[in-house]
Amino acid sequence: MRNYNLISVFLGIVAVFVLGVTLMQLRVVLMPFVLAMLLSVIFKPLVIGLKARRFPTALSLLLVLFSFFLVLFLLGWFLTSSIGSFAQEIPRYEARATAYLNNVEAWAILRLADFRIEVADINWSRAVNLSSLTGVISTGIGTFISFLGTAFLVLLFMMFILAGSGDLAEKVKLAFPEGHAERIATVISNVDAQLRRYLITKTLISFLTGLITGLVVAAFGVDFPFVWGFLAFVLNYIPNFGSLVAVVFPVFLSLLQFDSVGLTLFLLVLLVSIQAVLGNYIEPRLMGFRLNLSPLFILVCLIFWGWLWGFWGLVLAVPLTAGVKIVFENVDVLHPVSVLMSGWTETPTEERESGEERVAQPRSVRIA
Repeated sequence: MRNYNLISVFLGIVAVFVLGVTLMQLRVVLMPFVLAMLLSVIFKPLVIGLKARRFPTALSLLLVLFSFFLVLFLLGWFLTSSIGSFAQEIPRYEARATAYLNNVEAWAILRLADFRIEVADINWSRAVNLSSLTGVISTGIGTFISFLGTAFLVLLFMMFILAGSGDLAEKVKLAFPEGHAERIATVISNVDAQLRRYLITKTLISFLTGLITGLVVAAFGVDFPFVWGFLAFVLNYIPNFGSLVAVVFPVFLSLLQFDSVGLTLFLLVLLVSIQAVLGNYIEPRLMGFRLNLSPLFILVCLIFWGWLWGFWGLVLAVPLTAGVKIVFENVDVLHPVSVLMSGWTETPTEERESGEERVAQPRSVRIA
């Protein structure tokens, strides 16, 4: 029995390694497919609604795909022009950063001299080389443009996935016996509804975060508010780390632009408050349930998907993990794995306080 357990562990390690290599080698195709799957979950009710109003399937798909492509094209156009202008302004920001650090260095040396502490010339300004960001930004623009180039694959996958929307329940009834088919259809319906609600809510909160961040940054007069708003929108899919990065960049730029510590601190507090309110209060109430993922497990997933698919792997890591956990919660055999993925233990019918109302999370129907 002990040898059997060791063989199972080694086989599991080999399977994970082979899966990781496969995902890395096929990322050119798999990443657009995964993104198309997530987007199709969001747009599925719209396509089904258009079909219910006797719209032809082809016309429904064309309306959805054309709207998505138009938004993506306008976003890429505005973002590319804004980031290009930002790259041209980097030398000016570098000069201000160097002058600011020279003043901080001189103040620190004077204060230490009061305590008779001699400090060698540190010259912190040499550590600032914002010009190197130009190459990073150019690489980032190229990555984004190449990602826009794969948008055709995303749209193609979405077209085929959405074309079969609403037919899975009928196929299950034909494929399985009546009693078993009903249970499978209920589980599929639960998974589909929970995953759609999570993705729509997360996208809505990310959009609100980006919109409010952009408006606040613009109200303070910080340069390139569209870039910081889009950055907050994308990074909001990365919990904790993404919010921190989305706040640090515009705050640092405001310090270089206005040279006012008080104004910068006020902007910092305001942006952090926006992230906290939207993420910790509004999002759980709109979603109706807490995903309850372990912070350590989220960190491992971010490292794993970031290693596999780079920046876009970091963005897709939590939505993918959320989808997997929702599936595991609804399948009885896999339910223990979902418990291990959780951050805290809870009963399936646990009620949570939501202001003055109590929101009950119903027990999922599972397949034995």
